[in-house]
Amino acid sequence: MLGLPRKLAFVGLAAIVATSLAACGQGKKEEGSDGRFTFTMMNQYTSPEPPGENNPIIKKIEEYTNTKIDATWIPASAYNDKVNVSIASNDLPQVLMIQDTKSSSIINAQRSGMFWEIGPYLKDYPNLSKYNGNETVLNNISVDGKVYGLYRARALARQGVVIRQDWLENLGLEQPKTIDDLYNVIKAFTLNDPAKTGNKDTFGLVEAEDSSNGASAVGLTGFQTIAAFFGAPNQWEIQDGKAVPQFMTPENMEAMKFYKRLYDEKLINQDFPATKTSKQQEQFFQGKAGVIFTTLDFLITGGNELKKANPDAKLDIISRIEGPEGERVFATTGYNGMFVFPKATVKTEEELKKLLGFFDKIVDEEMMYTWTWGIEGSHHAKDSSGEPSITDQTAYSNEVSPLKQLPSYDGALMIWKGKGEADNKFRQMMQDNESIIVSNPVEPLISQTAVEKGTELNKIITDARIKFIIGTLDEDGFNKEVEKWRAQGGDQIIADYTELYANQAKK
Repeated sequence: MLGLPRKLAFVGLAAIVATSLAACGQGKKEEGSDGRFTFTMMNQYTSPEPPGENNPIIKKIEEYTNTKIDATWIPASAYNDKVNVSIASNDLPQVLMIQDTKSSSIINAQRSGMFWEIGPYLKDYPNLSKYNGNETVLNNISVDGKVYGLYRARALARQGVVIRQDWLENLGLEQPKTIDDLYNVIKAFTLNDPAKTGNKDTFGLVEAEDSSNGASAVGLTGFQTIAAFFGAPNQWEIQDGKAVPQFMTPENMEAMKFYKRLYDEKLINQDFPATKTSKQQEQFFQGKAGVIFTTLDFLITGGNELKKANPDAKLDIISRIEGPEGERVFATTGYNGMFVFPKATVKTEEELKKLLGFFDKIVDEEMMYTWTWGIEGSHHAKDSSGEPSITDQTAYSNEVSPLKQLPSYDGALMIWKGKGEADNKFRQMMQDNESIIVSNPVEPLISQTAVEKGTELNKIITDARIKFIIGTLDEDGFNKEVEKWRAQGGDQIIADYTELYANQAKK
């Protein structure tokens, strides 16, 4: 809670429960003598320290919304466990942030009526309608066609190609526009000394494995980007009314062959199956590779890191590559967690509306400016033309960044003066690319077989994909692994999604 000392020692789940569980289930908060609406909340933090009781952004929010936020902050590493304990004990705050939205415990809680259904209310709030009303994302987050959470909006079209623009210029090359162009650039970055060192000490593409993503893993971090270029579906597609997994499509095989060609010709780091994302980025920052498939906003974060090692390096981003089916990018889910409102603590519709009103107000124009720049004089200053710039990065990182867990929109698509050409370029690109996204049609559907077996079944495919790329499995061998996936539960997942999709279409 904001009124308690914030330096808590989280030494296991028991400690978490002992220090913070009691703070959650305090039920309805009365308006104070000053007329402010006080409510309880549980949220996570990823910064070294949780937001402090004197955080100026919290004070700004409370003043702007005439509220008092009684928050319990839990470290991200322990957050999902803490949520499960809170739900199991029915000891809940009025606002609960849910990170793992598709876990069985969360799905069951929604189906049991533990949380308010908020979908019908969104239209009554101008900012929530604008930032949290995307039909694709609402569908993704829904359970049995109903929306129980206020999703934390993120860009749908976030993925792309980050490339060393200075290497292109050194070699006299244009930015790639087709898959063949992309291959030729990756090859040239390996063979033609793009850094002008006189040595062949670079490779074109740096990749990493993504096994930590469990049932959503595809084997390597950039595969979905390439698969979309080749026309593959986003994890699943519906063909003639039947659910078909991406790895059973010919387009997926073409994407794997593309990677195999890069591997066979040593145009990609040969140890990619054992390379973590941190190592992948480190190699890119060190100038060992010139292409990385990642998020478009890497242009800023990666660009800053790259320039520490090489101040003359230049990055650029590309997201539209012409493939057999035109220009396509795979869509993210469009959200990163959601806020739910437990009926045990939010007793009335009036109280729910007050909470939704709070979230609506903290993403209006003035507050979005605060989320972006902090407070003038403390975190940023304006020049003579009125354009802002961060003046105290340490204060910004300690006081502004941790509170970005709180609004239901992160401002990813907003164009800001003062942000700079590169920053606004990736934001504009993500806006423009929403017209060519490929969504996952079964994202909102819940197969019990997938819940129970998804991670172990998916490992059959991710392992087979890696083995195909490095040459220890041929195409027939890969298809045999697909048959193993089907026999061990995959066919039931296909049947589940086929039936659930058909039922959804009837509603």
